[in-house]
This record gives sequence, structure tokens and C-alpha cells, in this order.
Amino acid sequence: MNTYALRSLHRWIFIFMGLVMLVWLISGILMAVPHYWFGGVTRYHQPAAEFRTVNLSPAEAISRLEQQHGGRLDIEHIWLVQIENTPLYRIMAADAGSGFINGVTGEPFEFQPALAEQLARQQFNIDTPLLESTRLTAHSHTYPFGPLPVHRLRFVQHPGQYYYVNEEDASVSRSTTLSRIYNGITSLHDFSPLDTLAGNLKLRMPLLVLTGLLSLVGTIIGVLLIFPLRRKRNRSAG
Repeated sequence: MNTYALRSLHRWIFIFMGLVMLVWLISGILMAVPHYWFGGVTRYHQPAAEFRTVNLSPAEAISRLEQQHGGRLDIEHIWLVQIENTPLYRIMAADAGSGFINGVTGEPFEFQPALAEQLARQQFNIDTPLLESTRLTAHSHTYPFGPLPVHRLRFVQHPGQYYYVNEEDASVSRSTTLSRIYNGITSLHDFSPLDTLAGNLKLRMPLLVLTGLLSLVGTIIGVLLIFPLRRKRNRSAG
């Protein structure tokens, strides 16, 4: 490869790397700014947990969940949580996701849309009519990252604000137009949008490595280009 081609390659590599560094700087600065400045807030105010009423053993809770699924499950984790005034076993199974069993009655617990609406209204003092209620089970361009499953709600008074109710812990997050812009920019810091766009969770790491390698190649080319200039200078000086 001649010197002209090396110079051209060096220039384009560092034009690309300059853009990447600019994105990293902007997104990194924004990451240091509190999220609530942009209207994004997460609230979780539950009643004091009263687990003394639980009369179901963990083994019994697992058995009830297996009855619901119609077979033996590969259990990974089990712990007690409370949603509103209900103590629940949350059971994580490798082959069936997570499920809830009421720790008092032993009945399966399902997170209903009405409960999601109730929690959103309580946490953010909302008293206007409901405009939308959707249960999300997968990420998309409108909800690129975050816990799943969640209930997305909108209300008449502020249709541009979204409320996400997390089924796992009953927390409620508010998303505004500004907070979505904030999230979009800060997600560029580690190429998070690629997971959604490509539908491949394993793509981000190779691209981060590739970006680092491009920077290294550009630096090596720059060093190689210096040597002919130094030789010419030495000849001129001689």
C-alpha cells in the first residue's frame, strides 16, 4: 500500500473515531446529569411488608407453580416480595420465566392491568382518565431497554408522558419527551441501541472491540507515516 493510500485510510479512520469520541463525550456528560432534571422519575412506595402472615413453605410454593405449568420446573431463584398488601413468592425458573404464588393462599398471582393503573395513579397522584394501557413483553424502538414485562400507561392530561409499571417489583417509572431524548443519547455511550436494531444481544461487545481496534490501526498507520517524513528531514539536514 502506497503512502497516499495509507494517508487516506488514516484520515477516514480518525474521522470516524472523532465522531465516536464526540458521541462518547456528549453521552458521558449527560450521564452525569440527574435523570429527574428531564422529568424521568421512578417511584416505589409500598406498604410495610408483613411477611408474618405467610403460611406457605417455599417447597409448597414451587409445587403450586409446577401444578400451574403442568410439570417439573428447573428452579433458579425464589424469594419473598410484597406487592401492595399481598406477600408473594417470586419464583424464577430456567424454563418458564418468573411466576408469583400468594404466600398466604397459595394461589397464583397475576399482575393485572387494573393493578398497574392503580399503582401509577397512586405513585404520581393522577386523577385524569386513562388513555392507553399496554403490556409489553419485548423490547422495541419505543421501549428499547428496561425491565420486562411492564405495563405502559398514558393518561389524558399529559398524553406525551408514559408510565411504566414493572411487574417484578411494582415500581413505576415516568417517561417524558425530554427524558426519552436523554435516554436515547446516553444509550449511545455503550452502543445499547444496537441490541434493539439488530435483535442480537451479542453484537454490542464485538463492535466495541472493533472500534478499539480501528483506533489502534489508525495510530499504527500514523506512526508508520511519520518515518518517511523523518528520513526526508534527516537527509535535508545532512
